[in-house]
Amino acid sequence: MNIAPDALHAAESTIAHAPGPPPVPFVLAVGVTGHRAEVLPEDSVPILRERVRDVLRQIEQAGRDLLERERDCFAGLPPKLRFVSPIADGADQIAAEVALELGWELQAILPFERTHYRASLANEGARERLDGLLDRAACLLELPGDPSHTLDAYVMTGRATVAHCDVLIAVWDGLPPRGRGGTGEVVQLALTRGTAIIHVPLSPGGDTRILWSAFDPTVVTVADDPGVARPLDRADVDALLTGLLMPPPNEQEQNFLKRFLRERLRRIRARIEYPLLLTAAGVRRFRARDFTSRHAEAQIRDEWRRYRAGCSEAHNISAGIDTLEESYSWADRLATHFAQTYRSGHIFNFVLGGVAVCLGLAAFMAPHLRFEETAFELLITLAIILNAVVGKKLEWHRRWLDYRQLAERLRPMRSLKLLGIAAPDPPGTETNPVPRRWIDWYASGIWRATGCPSGTIDRACAAHLGEAIADHEVAPQVGYHERNAHQIELLDHRLEQIAFVLFAATVLVTIATLVGIGLGSNFVNTYGNWFTLVSAGFPALGTAVFGIRFQGDFGGDALRSMATANTLRQIETELRKDVSLSRAADLSEQAARIMLSDLDEWRLVNQQRDLSVG
Repeated sequence: MNIAPDALHAAESTIAHAPGPPPVPFVLAVGVTGHRAEVLPEDSVPILRERVRDVLRQIEQAGRDLLERERDCFAGLPPKLRFVSPIADGADQIAAEVALELGWELQAILPFERTHYRASLANEGARERLDGLLDRAACLLELPGDPSHTLDAYVMTGRATVAHCDVLIAVWDGLPPRGRGGTGEVVQLALTRGTAIIHVPLSPGGDTRILWSAFDPTVVTVADDPGVARPLDRADVDALLTGLLMPPPNEQEQNFLKRFLRERLRRIRARIEYPLLLTAAGVRRFRARDFTSRHAEAQIRDEWRRYRAGCSEAHNISAGIDTLEESYSWADRLATHFAQTYRSGHIFNFVLGGVAVCLGLAAFMAPHLRFEETAFELLITLAIILNAVVGKKLEWHRRWLDYRQLAERLRPMRSLKLLGIAAPDPPGTETNPVPRRWIDWYASGIWRATGCPSGTIDRACAAHLGEAIADHEVAPQVGYHERNAHQIELLDHRLEQIAFVLFAATVLVTIATLVGIGLGSNFVNTYGNWFTLVSAGFPALGTAVFGIRFQGDFGGDALRSMATANTLRQIETELRKDVSLSRAADLSEQAARIMLSDLDEWRLVNQQRDLSVG
């Protein structure tokens, strides 16, 4: 087989050295599922070939027109048209041949090793067509199916096809599944995943139509239903590709996307109040790396190098994850930067607010410095206001939340891609799989751009892949959540202690003042101004500490992190149990789902806590 170089991979070095985050390449992947040759009527093949040709031409023309109109939304690369096929004898081979004739790139997926698959075909003509198609394929993924249990193998192949296509051509009689591994089952899988289906009927008089759950976004349709069907005409093809490939039409979301693509990395982190707070609370030492992003960049690079060595390279599976790594690196570093900036901004406001109160009270002890103290208090107040205004204008809070969510959508895609049959959940909602936020659109575009992996996954390789993903994907996340829970729980406890000491000191001074007044002691008059500073200033500082705790929700974050760590540890344990490929894919998809669920809950808690002075 001649594996042609992927034009996207050839361009990735250019993307990687761009000044900002990599834009989304324009990629459109169409897959096929269909009845085998013995089911197809003898006289239907010429008609079927022309129908598939018409479908692909319509999709290609609509896609090129869309790119021409919306070129600014995509990377400045040629459009990439991919055709994903199991190339079984029958509809799969016919559609693959038509796609190659039209200039589409063929990505082949076999249910088991090539030699066994070739032997399973009915006749020599089908074997010769298979050989010819594989010679022209850009990549070949061989799955660990058992030739003696072909139904399970074909189920895996259908799952892999759906995982790597945006639109599925179904050459199908329209009947419900009559057994495992058939076209009807693949169609139902695609419908429940939100994948658009173009139904090419077997009967010559039947009309080709589009089935897509987004046409009826109120419920998840698990069977062929008129509510999700549209005729295959240009208007509906345009609507389909616009929904799949374009960013959300919401103007605000489009502005957020443009801002992300204009981002530049800051080498120096000027806002260090948060790491200073960690040091002051005795949680960890202040480090030079708190001033710069270089350490975080090196950590990401080293972690991905270890992942590649332990997962893809160790199992001879080629997955085009260079752009995925670059996108993740940008999102993660930006999220880390804005997290520190936003948290530092809150600490700045709360602490200086308490200091301003203390300065106002200090005028009683040093009346001769009243002008200087008042001027300093004014400067602090202006600094607090300016900090809040700048933070809101530059959207520190929103950018932190968005970029963290984007990073955590992108990172697990590498393991899902490596498994061949796994995929992230579709964008949007379960009932309406259209991106509603720019984050979902961008992540989907990067997933689409990576294409189908290439290599051979046998039974032993699948089990080893499960262990490797446990080692290099899930276990590090368990460790991160456990460390994070410990650190922020300790910070919350230390801040609670500091606040308690401040309020306790206030109580003691107040009691001492009352006792002194009751006994007529002279020390009340001598140290009265100091007593006033403590009794009024310490509660202000204690309230500032409480505000930092409330705003940070450190206790809640610790609980959520531990809950996520515990659930992920269960998945890690299961991945180490000599799993099949399907089991490893199910577990990896669930791990990605759990991490995103944790992030969604975290975002809901934090999104209303923007930087403000009121």
